[in-house]
Amino acid sequence: MADVFVVASKEFSDIVRSKRFIVLVAIFGLIMTAAMVTVYVSIVQTMPTAPGGPPMPQRFLGTVAYMLISTMPLFGAVMGVALGCDTISGEREKGTLKIVLAQPVFRDTVINGKFLAATLAVSIAVFITSLANVGASIMILGVTPTGEEALRLALFMVFSVLFAMTYYGIAVFLSTVSKKTSQSVILGVTVWAVFTFVIPIIATLVAFTIAPPIIRPPSPGEPMEMDIESIRRYTAIVETISSITPNHHFSKVGQYLLNPYATTGGPFPPQPAQEAASVTSSLIYAGPNILVLTIVTTLAFIASYMVFTRQEVR
Repeated sequence: MADVFVVASKEFSDIVRSKRFIVLVAIFGLIMTAAMVTVYVSIVQTMPTAPGGPPMPQRFLGTVAYMLISTMPLFGAVMGVALGCDTISGEREKGTLKIVLAQPVFRDTVINGKFLAATLAVSIAVFITSLANVGASIMILGVTPTGEEALRLALFMVFSVLFAMTYYGIAVFLSTVSKKTSQSVILGVTVWAVFTFVIPIIATLVAFTIAPPIIRPPSPGEPMEMDIESIRRYTAIVETISSITPNHHFSKVGQYLLNPYATTGGPFPPQPAQEAASVTSSLIYAGPNILVLTIVTTLAFIASYMVFTRQEVR
């Protein structure tokens, strides 16, 4: 067990000192800062002046939650792929893997240490950038989140780490089976692009072909009407096809945890405040999606472990 921590310590040091890691964290921080400033200006412009208007804390924290839901899927996936694409293939190309395995170190110790180090590095990146932006947001408006709101945000950060590790596990597996880092990078980016862009587009096209939403033309003096049942069928098809991607399950987790505070932060007009489900209920609703992310991450780790321990290193 001590050898695992030694490998993890060395790998963690290499990750956090790498230019790739620093650049990714800096870019994510800049994106969150820009989004926060944009939302702040929007809130100030639309903030009601009437005494009975919605309280600023709920509106503001709702916007913070929307920013996290919007940016974290992209950041987590890119972080996971970037850190995992050369985990094994990179060291194999450099010749360091052969030197490490020549020492009295088991292969399972190497792979376990790398996963542990990546988990710590991703956790630090997610928590520092998220807490910094949430803290800055709170300081700008002088609001204090409730204990439940803070718990929801903390849980979302935890599952953001799990989501990033899902992509990391996939990238490590690709790095293990690839002979060159360039191959694993191309495969990793392809998998990320398919999950993030291609499958959602295909899902939308298939749903629109099979069960297009019905919109009734407005009558004179009446607003446009939409057939609720057709929209439900359309949404069900989209979600069924999209459910093969980790992105879909992570988005559902974010919706269940933060949706009560995200209704005013999206591209739609502000809506009346909704009664939020309890944290326990939200976790129960998100349970199947959390389970899928956990299973995919575990299977990717096991596959990488099995391939690496049986691989011949030259």
